[in-house]
Amino acid sequence: MILEKPVKTVASYRVIGPYETSVKQGFEKLMPWAQAHKLGDGQWLTVFWDNPNATAPEECRADSSVSVAEGFQVDSTAEGITLQTLPAGTYAAFHTTVDDDNFAQAWNDFFNVHIANSGYRPDGRACYEEYLNDGRQTGVFEVVLYQSVEKIAVIR
Repeated sequence: MILEKPVKTVASYRVIGPYETSVKQGFEKLMPWAQAHKLGDGQWLTVFWDNPNATAPEECRADSSVSVAEGFQVDSTAEGITLQTLPAGTYAAFHTTVDDDNFAQAWNDFFNVHIANSGYRPDGRACYEEYLNDGRQTGVFEVVLYQSVEKIAVIR
């Protein structure tokens, strides 16, 4: 699905390392802070900065994040937590269920099937996943994957 998304402000904790382990570590740091600031009902997501097929796993950067209201300020107790803005624009979105922590397969399907056949291509601005449930207990996550995209020009 291709859609227009508004600007989103998030509080984030940056992690570096293999996504399958570092993202969880980021949420372990972010969640207590978010709960203390009554942000538990926000949208929880991970922003990805590197393609794990092109970047060494130990160098992959991700931001474990929670949405915040516009104008939210990070206080001095927020060790390592920063604010960032996800840009408005055109996004490809893929709603899926992930089990057994197989997020890599979901992303491969998103890029290699859904985006590849959409008439759009990634524009390099924003790539993130939003968690619609807390699958830590069951191992089953309902997620929406987002990638900022641009229309592919048709050559005639």
